Amino acid sequence: MSDATEKPFIGQVALVTGASSGIGAATAIELAKRGAQVVGVARRAGHLADVMAACQRHTPASTASVHDVSSRGDAEAAVASAIERFGHVDIVVNNAGISIRKSAADTTVEDVERVIAVNFLGAVYVTMAALPSMLERRSGSIVNISSVVGSIPNPMESAYSASKAALAMWSHGLAVDLHDSGVHIGVLAPGPIDTEIWEKDETPSVYEGKLYPPKVVAEGVVSMIRHRRVQMTVPRLYGAVGAVYPLMGRPLRWGLRKFEERGERKRDTSSEDVRSG
Repeated sequence: MSDATEKPFIGQVALVTGASSGIGAATAIELAKRGAQVVGVARRAGHLADVMAACQRHTPASTASVHDVSSRGDAEAAVASAIERFGHVDIVVNNAGISIRKSAADTTVEDVERVIAVNFLGAVYVTMAALPSMLERRSGSIVNISSVVGSIPNPMESAYSASKAALAMWSHGLAVDLHDSGVHIGVLAPGPIDTEIWEKDETPSVYEGKLYPPKVVAEGVVSMIRHRRVQMTVPRLYGAVGAVYPLMGRPLRWGLRKFEERGERKRDTSSEDVRSG
């Protein structure tokens, strides 16, 4: 492999929100490995410092930016600081997100507002702050991390599902409007990923299936940027969920468990067919 293939982002600056853990941390480190100078944005300074130390082993100029993207002023300050430091931002990954696991009947307006502020408006604030300079340069890539639950509602996550659906549709709208601007817009929808979000709520999730490592999402982000893809689902088998759900005619109350079990059986059967062949 050439260095350009292994490190396609040399000389580029990548701003990653929610970079202190999980998908954000894995994405920040993966982009640094590929040559990007990473600006990691998150609220938790200690956790973020550890992630940025890992990034700095690959790109020493990578830096932490302690901000809360649910605040418009903070989000805009994070972008302004990155541009002031490096002169430009080439890549934005909007990953910051929270979840509140409650029945819709027990979810308050304040709960919904808080989830929307982080998961949707946080991405809006960061994107709209970074976009003008990208448009001026006719260059850049913005990847918004949505979720498969933006297409199919999970039990007790109505606010979270709504925030991710809004983020996905807004991203597609941006992609349509900016298709000839030189700025790439992508939306990546992860399936069940092994992050701390599963443990952060006092109400346990009803999902009992497989959890995938955050690295699969980080690699998906790299692929989206390199190939300027607009839509991706990781792992790929969950891409069928959004297509099937509107045809069901009723809420899918058992979540993703059955779907995953069928996918695993299908792969096992395919493997057996290959071995027997």
